Amino acid sequence: MLKKNVLFISGLADDRKVRIAQIDEQGNIQWRNRGSANISQYIANDQFQTIKMILDTRSDQELPRQMIHGVFNEISDPDTHKITLQKADQFYQAISSEVPFFNTPSHVVRTSRDQIYLSLDGIEKLQVPKTVRIAPKSSEEIHRIIKEEGFEYPVIFRQAGDHGGISTIRVEDESEQFYAFPLDGREYYLTQFVEYREEGLYKKYRLIVIDGEVYLRHLKVSEEWMVHHRNQIAHPEALQKIAASSFGSEIKPKIQPIISEIYKRLQLDYFGIDCYIDKDMNLLIFEINASMTIFLKAEKEIFNKHLELIRHGLVEMIRKRLNDENID
Repeated sequence: MLKKNVLFISGLADDRKVRIAQIDEQGNIQWRNRGSANISQYIANDQFQTIKMILDTRSDQELPRQMIHGVFNEISDPDTHKITLQKADQFYQAISSEVPFFNTPSHVVRTSRDQIYLSLDGIEKLQVPKTVRIAPKSSEEIHRIIKEEGFEYPVIFRQAGDHGGISTIRVEDESEQFYAFPLDGREYYLTQFVEYREEGLYKKYRLIVIDGEVYLRHLKVSEEWMVHHRNQIAHPEALQKIAASSFGSEIKPKIQPIISEIYKRLQLDYFGIDCYIDKDMNLLIFEINASMTIFLKAEKEIFNKHLELIRHGLVEMIRKRLNDENID
């Protein structure tokens, strides 16, 4: 029996810029896209075949002509990919009644930081710090908005569309002048900083949600409030091993009701959550979107077992939906 075809759509950013990774001796360019989930290349399986397509910013781009049995929208950044998300939504409107479509583009559009804050208000045991989108032209304007919106210092300030800590600072008081930022009307986010230090350390969990079920991707631990791989404590393995071994039996059953409500409100088939989980299983959200990197695998990594569970969950979600449609 022939495998069914699932089309995975990624997209160019609105500024049409990509990062050049390598140029070989023949002049062939290898480039890295951004703002897309980029999971298709990691889920090879016997159930279906993946086909890839990159939407550009032109209005006359031809759509694929081969037989497809499902579509997975990997375009995932509403700040940087407005054009291709709109094109993907037009594609969705045209074919969604005929084949299953994962991560509906119009739902992805609602995952900007400010929309996440508004969408998830009132969920028990979930804290999403207040976030507003601004387009300031002076440092005085930023401080005025901080006051008018009822923020308390410190406040997190970052450029819309940036991830991984790029262009992110913690504004401690009114003395900050934002010299490093072009205040020319481009968009930024203000987010209320919430202290979450536990026994002198900051912990950031990355969770992955697939068809409403939550998985653990990793835990990173740092002495700094903005936790990244590069600033982890020297030997986080002990804490990571506890998280890896206890997640399925102790953490997941207690946070799944929270995740289920998030899933219900966002209506995304696949997305990631960066958060802190305290001892009472309350979640403090740092970021929620479908762009998060998950399939970077290091040798002997503590969370490789969880990574394989995520891979299996993705394949099973797609396989089940294809079979439910009874497509021959």
